[in-house]
Amino acid sequence: MMSDVKASVDVLLIVEADIATTQLTEQLLSECLGSGVRYKKVYLSELDEKVFSSSALPLFVRTADPVAVYWMEALKRSGIPYFYYIDDNFWLIEGDTPLARYYKHPIVRRSLKYAVENAHTVITNSVALREFLLPKNRNTVLLPAFFDFSLLPASAVEPVAEYRIGFAGSPSRDADLNILRDVIPYFLSRRENVSFEFVGCFPSWLEETDRVRFFGHMNSYADYIAFQVQRGWKIGLAPLDSKTSNKYKTNNKYREYSAFQCAGAYSVSESYVGSVVDGVTGVLVEENTAESWIAAIERYLDDESFRAAVAERAYNDVKSRFDIAVVATQWAEIFQQGGSLLSNRKLLPVHASRWGGIKRRLSHYWLLLEISMYEGGLKLTAYRVLRKLLRRIF
Repeated sequence: MMSDVKASVDVLLIVEADIATTQLTEQLLSECLGSGVRYKKVYLSELDEKVFSSSALPLFVRTADPVAVYWMEALKRSGIPYFYYIDDNFWLIEGDTPLARYYKHPIVRRSLKYAVENAHTVITNSVALREFLLPKNRNTVLLPAFFDFSLLPASAVEPVAEYRIGFAGSPSRDADLNILRDVIPYFLSRRENVSFEFVGCFPSWLEETDRVRFFGHMNSYADYIAFQVQRGWKIGLAPLDSKTSNKYKTNNKYREYSAFQCAGAYSVSESYVGSVVDGVTGVLVEENTAESWIAAIERYLDDESFRAAVAERAYNDVKSRFDIAVVATQWAEIFQQGGSLLSNRKLLPVHASRWGGIKRRLSHYWLLLEISMYEGGLKLTAYRVLRKLLRRIF
């Protein structure tokens, strides 16, 4: 247990870009302020020796860029421990999406290996992912993920006449949606009042109609949450196919759907079995067959009182276990321990190797070049290089 009087600790949050994971980490660190944790965010491209001159605990989020490894090596030479947060198993990522191609690249794999193995502490939110990471770093800790209820719109959601069923996710989730290939047409043909909505990812085999809608990716996580709430979904879908990497995902859909008071249907997987109680806080789909998914959805459609009760119980469960105020105290304790590491050892100034920096940056740009050539050939690569040069000039 933490004492009532907490020493202050500074965290240097190091990110590549403002993706959802980094935005969520910022929210959490802001909440940790009440426990004596302050933070400053810096982008990987902005790092220099001066940034590390303060006695702040470096926290790298999900990065596997060679430039990050360059600074990790400098920190290690200077006796400064760093923490590393990872929320997905990028070693086992499958498919041919841009994300999968990126994390399969040898340069990225080497960077990821170094980042995890040399971190003082690795933080993750999944029991399965922690078990996977422990052989790579014995100081891998499991901390709960959260939902920030302050993101929910204050105004009530206006009721709609149709019965909306929704899914939200990144384009990399396309393979998971294949599970619903025969499910969605079934309901569209038999339930005139049912519509399906997708945010961020749309099945390649489905066409948009007046009852099938697609809304694109949103850079702001807060806007993304507000939009989902305002759509008034009755049922949220959380299919996960049998690919190995899916077992390492967090219960993100359960936390989000439940916070919206939207009853969820979830594939039976490590992500949800430990959180969702079947028939109590959600419906677990034992098999990823059309018949099983149809039965799960019909269970809600045919009994509104059951659906509403599930949604209410799930909301209360997530509020009590995963509210950011509850979770932040546990994260703050880990950061307090990291702060004590800095105060109890002699720290050397961070001096980065000039040759090492050149080598890492060349690896970084070579990686970007290879990915760009793979994604769009010479034309796309030339366009991206020109755009980067123009940004530097202007």
